[in-house]
Amino acid sequence: MFSGGPGQDQIKGNSLTATGTLMTVPAGHLLTANVQLTASIAVAGNCAPTISVSGNNAAPASGTILCRLFVSGLALATVADSTEFEILVKAPPENDITIQFTAGASGSSTATLNGWVTT
Repeated sequence: MFSGGPGQDQIKGNSLTATGTLMTVPAGHLLTANVQLTASIAVAGNCAPTISVSGNNAAPASGTILCRLFVSGLALATVADSTEFEILVKAPPENDITIQFTAGASGSSTATLNGWVTT
């Protein structure tokens, strides 16, 4: 635990159901957050949504998968699952970075982020 608390402008949250930017981390800032992925599929195939980091000099490196969920569907049956994970990323002083959600190719999926940024 930390004493005190983050300011209102430091608390972040978002949810997406389609591929896109879940959050932008300002240059020189650190993000600590909980992310959740959900996925469901009702046909034979796979639904594998991911959350990743993107940006020059990001830590961890750009392209790193921060969270992944893999759901394998069956014919004539709906399969669903979810996972939650804590993430920690840092933007370099020279540029912003983004947290990206990539929806599963089949089925439906959602990403949710709740956390805070600090310098």
